[in-house]
Amino acid sequence: MCDEFYPCGGRQATGSPVLSGRGVPTLGLAMIMKNEANNLPFSLGPIAGLVDEMLVVDTGSTDQGPEIAAGYGARVIHMAWPNDFSKARNYGLDQMKSDFILWLDADNSIAMGDLSLIRDRLGSGGLVFTATEVVVPQGDRLWQKRVFANSPAARFQGRVHEQLVHPPDWPVVHTQAEIRHWGYADGTQARSKGQRNLQLLVSAPETAAGDFYHLYQTGRTLFNLRYFREAREYLERAIGAGQEPGPGQDANPSLWSHAAILLGQVLSRLGKPGEAEEALSFLVRQRPGYGPARAHLGRLLYEDGRYAECVPQLMRALALGCGDPGWGADPARHGFVAASQLARALERTGDPNGARKAWEEAVRLNPANPEPYVALAESHMAAGDSPRARLLLDEAIRLAPAHRRAKTLEASL
Repeated sequence: MCDEFYPCGGRQATGSPVLSGRGVPTLGLAMIMKNEANNLPFSLGPIAGLVDEMLVVDTGSTDQGPEIAAGYGARVIHMAWPNDFSKARNYGLDQMKSDFILWLDADNSIAMGDLSLIRDRLGSGGLVFTATEVVVPQGDRLWQKRVFANSPAARFQGRVHEQLVHPPDWPVVHTQAEIRHWGYADGTQARSKGQRNLQLLVSAPETAAGDFYHLYQTGRTLFNLRYFREAREYLERAIGAGQEPGPGQDANPSLWSHAAILLGQVLSRLGKPGEAEEALSFLVRQRPGYGPARAHLGRLLYEDGRYAECVPQLMRALALGCGDPGWGADPARHGFVAASQLARALERTGDPNGARKAWEEAVRLNPANPEPYVALAESHMAAGDSPRARLLLDEAIRLAPAHRRAKTLEASL
């Protein structure tokens, strides 16, 4: 997964690249891979023939991946794995001929309609085009720069979780295109990739030098691998150890904020709820208008049984929005959790009307989840509105036919 840290980049080159002048700008696909034979029918296959060029850098496959890629019309070039994702990507970019480049991994796919959406924007003045990576099945949504003008001034940096770096004056166009990423769906494979990434991050000179992005990625990877004590050290260094904000706050407030959220989660898992609360409160003080900070602080207070205290935080989080595409927080998924916890907290603090409104918000954010329907049915039953309760229970049972509580409640009506 490639994460954007520097919004524009740090290269000295500026100005627009010279396009081919062939009329409609051409679009090429760049990919790096190793042993991806099983994934290529889902990544390369659907777009073969829909782009003007496909180039695949193979870094040492022992399966049939190179032959399969060539069969789809890709030009396959080989290099020994350099222990550096940026070097592998840039090796391929150096040999691309198209006006614009779309980068995908072998466990990524883009729908034909979304590819057309991007192609229609080429030549409109934009030199970088974004798409939203959707992580399957988790549902995280991460904003990324996925298409960019072919120029030596646009290259990747970083050994792992590499970043596209380009001149600061290049226009960036945000699109509604989505990229599916399923490479971490298998838990065993995800852990193996995490261990690989951790080795690259820990050994990177940028990490030793205290670079924010590398500290953040190391802490995040350790967190995902459940090495919480080790993660704490890197995350504290990334955010500034809870004192004055570190340099990452200005360079990338989304990732800096995520580092603080992860630190709060790490401290909670280490049995230090007081320190976890302070880490999240620090983030709220620094970014009072940032919804995810309040959502996570509210969640911590809720889980600690401090219902009256969590209510204003969760209410404010829902008003501000609980998503952040900078680090992958899906607004609907995170908002659903906040709304559900708010509803439960309001029930416990004696506000059934407020709880009902929160459950209705949970339904809006995730209409396929049966739990809010059941909770709303219970609320309407308590208020003596049996017809409305029955309708809600019918919907819950339609969504989850084996839902025991819904069936029990319906039988009692």
